[in-house]
Amino acid sequence: MKKLFITALIAVAIGTSAFADPNSSAVNKKVLNSFTNDFRGAENVNWKINANFIKASFVYDEKEYDAFYSKDGDIIGYSRAFTFNKLPKKALETIAKKYPYPPYKLTECIEYTNADGEKNYFISFEKSSRLLVLQVYLTGEVSEFQKLQK
Repeated sequence: MKKLFITALIAVAIGTSAFADPNSSAVNKKVLNSFTNDFRGAENVNWKINANFIKASFVYDEKEYDAFYSKDGDIIGYSRAFTFNKLPKKALETIAKKYPYPPYKLTECIEYTNADGEKNYFISFEKSSRLLVLQVYLTGEVSEFQKLQK
C-alpha cells in the first residue's frame, strides 16, 4: 500500500497528475499550519487537492518545490528538481550503460525526501511514446520504478 501511495506521489511530481485547482481557502488549517512551519518564508504557493493528498507547489530559498501533505496535515514528503550529473557516480554509470541517449531522452530529474528525511532520486526518460521512471538510491543503485504509456 505504501509503495502504491509513493507511486501516486511520484507520478504527480513528474507531471502525470490530474488535480482539481482549488484556491488556498479550500486547504484546511492543519495543512496550512504544517506547511507554514515546514517551509517558513515560502513564496508563490499554489495548492492542488487530490482525493488522497494535498500538494503545495512553491519557491523556497530560490528553488522550486512540491510538498505533499495528508488531509490531517502530516507531511508525506517533498520534491525539487535535481541536476542529473550530480547523481551518485555509480548510478550515472549504470544509467549510461542501460539507458543511453539516444534512444532514451532525459525529461526530468527530481530529489524526493520522505517524511523521515530519507532521500531518493527519480529520473524520467522518454523513449518513443513511453515514459520510464527510474529510482536512484543514495548508494547509487538504480531500479525501474514505473513504465507509463504517453
